Amino acid sequence: MGKFFLFYILYLLTGSPITALLVLLLVFLAVDRTYLGLLPDPFRAFKASSRIRELKKIVSINPHDGRSLKELGISLFDRADYENALRYFEMAAEKMSDDPEFTYYYGISTARTGNISRGSELFEKAVSASPGLKYGEPYLMMAEVYIDSADYTRALALLEKFEKIHSSSSRGFYRMGFVKLRLGMKEEGMEYLRKSIRVFKESPFFKRKVDRKWAWKARMLLRTGV
Repeated sequence: MGKFFLFYILYLLTGSPITALLVLLLVFLAVDRTYLGLLPDPFRAFKASSRIRELKKIVSINPHDGRSLKELGISLFDRADYENALRYFEMAAEKMSDDPEFTYYYGISTARTGNISRGSELFEKAVSASPGLKYGEPYLMMAEVYIDSADYTRALALLEKFEKIHSSSSRGFYRMGFVKLRLGMKEEGMEYLRKSIRVFKESPFFKRKVDRKWAWKARMLLRTGV
């Protein structure tokens, strides 16, 4: 009702339903960019696409450029394009094998494309070399691989390690709550979901856009409790 009323006011002011709709869309986009973060940032997406094109040109000229292959793989990884990311990680594997960050991305991409066993080996190699790598992110990402394959016991072990490194992650608390519920630990699971919401509420302004999704998911799961 509120959106329709705003549209009606804009229509009266502009005299054009198309202009009113465009203004309403711009207002929504501005609010989303400032507070919500529900939609992808078109400027960031354009910048990322341009960089991917540039990197593809670089590695086509010099396919032995390990750093560019790594950056290209990570850029594709961030888009959840794990299959293409893996292709570039495999090209760089020989040169970048001593880089824990590279090995982490390589491992998760390998697991996400179906070879969980090999991906887990690479993940273990990465965190053994650098236990606090990326503030514990590898543990969370590998746990999510296990969650998606319904291996909740392995996921729980990794989430517990993640929590020891990163004790204020709304996403991590949501995942922990979800896993505990699936394993029959209802009270503990519900408490972790409440923690996810609490962390979101206590987050600084700039971080709320990232945490909001997980707090909403936690609220939905708290309502159903399953």
